[in-house]
Amino acid sequence: MKRARNLAITWLMPFGTLLQFMLPRWLVTKIAIFIGGLACRLNPRKREKLIENYRHILGRHRSQTELTQIACRAFKNLALFYADLLRVPVMKKRTALLGTFDPRNINRVLKQNRSAILVTAHIGNWDLAGVFLTALGYPLSAVVEPIPRGWTKTFDRYRRACAMETIPIPEHSRINRAIERGKIVALVADRDLTGHGVLCPAFDAYRSFPKGPAVYALRHRIPVVIGYFIYQKRKNLPPYIGVIEPPIEFQPTANMDEDIHRLTSIIASKLNQIISSYPDQWLVFNADWKCGK
Repeated sequence: MKRARNLAITWLMPFGTLLQFMLPRWLVTKIAIFIGGLACRLNPRKREKLIENYRHILGRHRSQTELTQIACRAFKNLALFYADLLRVPVMKKRTALLGTFDPRNINRVLKQNRSAILVTAHIGNWDLAGVFLTALGYPLSAVVEPIPRGWTKTFDRYRRACAMETIPIPEHSRINRAIERGKIVALVADRDLTGHGVLCPAFDAYRSFPKGPAVYALRHRIPVVIGYFIYQKRKNLPPYIGVIEPPIEFQPTANMDEDIHRLTSIIASKLNQIISSYPDQWLVFNADWKCGK
């Protein structure tokens, strides 16, 4: 029964796109926010998972009421992010108009290096971020989590709307080829899906972060940059702001294992800083917090 329900949702997503051909974005935004608020009420288990995240990020002195309000904002943000992703086939190249972006850091990196590892988190509209960059003309390959029951196939229709390449996590040879072809390789690195990551400090606890970004960067001797695409909620400006930070300064040694550990720890620290700045846009329901090493 659960399988049939999930498949039905994937079929409804193209219907959501069809509606956006007929409705203005301001109306779609209002509908999405309403649906997000309703989802918050109807999903107490997921709501509590977000609240637990905020206890770690913001401190356990925050009241239950305050944390619940932040969780509801997160649900509304998630619904809005999905709505904007579903709008991509309507906009195509005009997706670049959805955000403000200072390209100087990434342009400088690409001028000096043949490729780069772009690390992001499940924060803001991370799926739309890749489409946004490819709409601007950047050669991007996004490494994506394989999700069964039609989810990956459905999302890839939107991710590839502006010619962004998607590569499933296990296909290491394709990731290596993308780097060799001079692509920017984007990895979402705030969740360890392998169970073999690096345990790093995360606010008042620890979390495991994937080694992938450090491994690919060190093996290919290319820089790591941190990027994110945040909903900025400011009038008379595009709805999102895209940020790519300067490359991480890191000096490798002769010890590859130690270098992977150190670089992963630096990446984790930078992602934690971004998450603390936008907690209601960090959309991880299974953060897997650990009390210590």
